[in-house]
Amino acid sequence: MIGYTRFRLTESTRYPIMERNLRLYPAYATAFAAHFWLPVFFLYFQSHLTVAQVLRLEALYYFAVVLTEVPSGYFSDVIGRRITLILAAASVCVAHGLFFFGSSFSHFAAGQIFLAIGMAFNSGTNTALHYDTLARLDRTKEYDQREARVARLAFLGSGVAALLGGVVATFGLRNAYALSFAGGLAALALATAMKEPNRHTDGQRLSVFAFRLEIGQALRELRQPALRWLSAYVVIMIVLNHLPYIFYQPYLDQLLQGPTIVDGATPLSSGIVTFITMIVAAYIAGRSIWLRDRLGLVPTLLLGTALQTLIIAAMALIIHPLIVFLILLRSCPRAIMTAPRNAAINPLIQEEHRATYLSLESLVGRLAFSAVLWGLATLGGPDSDLRAILLTATAIAVVGLIGLLISARAFKKQ
Repeated sequence: MIGYTRFRLTESTRYPIMERNLRLYPAYATAFAAHFWLPVFFLYFQSHLTVAQVLRLEALYYFAVVLTEVPSGYFSDVIGRRITLILAAASVCVAHGLFFFGSSFSHFAAGQIFLAIGMAFNSGTNTALHYDTLARLDRTKEYDQREARVARLAFLGSGVAALLGGVVATFGLRNAYALSFAGGLAALALATAMKEPNRHTDGQRLSVFAFRLEIGQALRELRQPALRWLSAYVVIMIVLNHLPYIFYQPYLDQLLQGPTIVDGATPLSSGIVTFITMIVAAYIAGRSIWLRDRLGLVPTLLLGTALQTLIIAAMALIIHPLIVFLILLRSCPRAIMTAPRNAAINPLIQEEHRATYLSLESLVGRLAFSAVLWGLATLGGPDSDLRAILLTATAIAVVGLIGLLISARAFKKQ
């Protein structure tokens, strides 16, 4: 008993500051996900630009993410998780400032680039910091349940932010970006207060040769059949999850048939819809591991794909108030997949290039979506028809779902 007590005391005091990461990380994830602009960004851009310009602006964002995604992961693996998250939060603060004061395509384009940098530096590094912290504390068995709770909190934070953003946007669409700037500052403070968990950053340096070597080592992880299927799944879902996200605001605007974007009921309605969407998603995220344990990993992930395909198809075929209830489920596929996917994929990747691999995975997905979005922007010219765009998106979703169903047979459970 004495020996056991000494061991437990030694383990609990070995990295005591790492416990602070576990307390701060959920708050950081919630603050970073507090996008008050979420229910009005399309409307805000469209109040200054044409629909085609807005779509190209979104495509520019994803292209910028592509350029920074892998370098950010390499930066995280070599320099550290904490400084990478600090840069992520600082970048989104700059972006929100540009959006608030902007009024032209060039202003918004600059904001999109800084937003892309922030999202890229956060992507992969956030979950890597969480997993690495638990690894330092010898508590990786807690990761799946903890990641599910963090996902639930992030969805809740995003939902509350969307509701508040919709409310303040009724008095001016740009007001949502002022609140987002405050949320970015909170994330910046929390990231600064965390501790670097990575064991392999000492003595490493940035170089072109080392960067190429790191990418090669990360890509060698794809020798694992399970990892190949999981990564293909993530790439497809990045595309599908973003399609309703981009188009549900103009869909609501058509449904409400407001005389103008600014004076109509769309901002508040969009905020309420987004709030309910995130609350539903938060509940699903909290139950995602339970769902995985009962259905199995692959059926759970494919359930999310099928649901998102149904939502996109319904938006394409019917403009009716009842479809809004289906749109409320648009974040559920992401909620279903996040924790099970993270729990499955992180243990398969070596710590020293975990963030690089996750960034490569995200890069391919965002590059695919950027190409899809740019193609959709050309559909129908400057005044693109929403229904034609959504029908094309439905075809893409169906092809993706069929591909995953066929390839799932080759997946071997780890």
